[in-house]
Amino acid sequence: MIEIHDHESTADAPVAASTPAIEARGVTKQVSDGDTPLTILHEVSLTVAPGTSLAILGPSGCGKSTLLGLLAGLDTPSAGEVIWQGEVISSLSEEDRAARRNGRLGFVFQSFQLLPQLTALENVMLPLELSGHSDSMPLAKDMLAQVGLSSRLGHFPKTLSGGEQQRVALARAFVLNPPLLFADEPTGSLDAVSGDRVMNLFFELQARHQTTVIVVTHDAALAQRCASRVQMQAGRIV
Repeated sequence: MIEIHDHESTADAPVAASTPAIEARGVTKQVSDGDTPLTILHEVSLTVAPGTSLAILGPSGCGKSTLLGLLAGLDTPSAGEVIWQGEVISSLSEEDRAARRNGRLGFVFQSFQLLPQLTALENVMLPLELSGHSDSMPLAKDMLAQVGLSSRLGHFPKTLSGGEQQRVALARAFVLNPPLLFADEPTGSLDAVSGDRVMNLFFELQARHQTTVIVVTHDAALAQRCASRVQMQAGRIV
């Protein structure tokens, strides 16, 4: 089993200090390929302590994005368990998993996933409003200030550069101060300069909020900045 720890970090959630932020126990994922089941993940196990960061690396098709989706509760394993802060979430219904994710998880994607009809401010306000915050505007403004976009609040995504869009996506992901954050190739669509700036902001926010971060990436520089790294090959951690 891979164990990822940061003994100086603490989680915001009211759980014992020794309780991992997230665990995978013997996680296997199979899909149907005609008459033959195709195994995408083979008994993957890992443990990540609160407030630390883990990079998952590997070639295309090795199963790392599938693993990320299972760890985030977006899908369920064919066998094994995914556990958040002591709770087995992989056995819950899709509706219950969605309820657990609300306000508890943040996501950052390679393609930004901003809503084009909403301004930068409105994109960051959206998760706050969905979680019932009455002060969504000042919180969103403060978060955009933290990523250096106070002057771009009223701009729509199409008028922002790729780096600016990803900074809005970072603000949206961190604005609820989630204990867990998942990132899928967060610098994959950016040039080197923009990628460096986004990386710096990413880890500044992660340290400030003591967020447990799991990143899928091909970017060796980004992976080196994570507290720990695992390499995947053919559905296994190697």
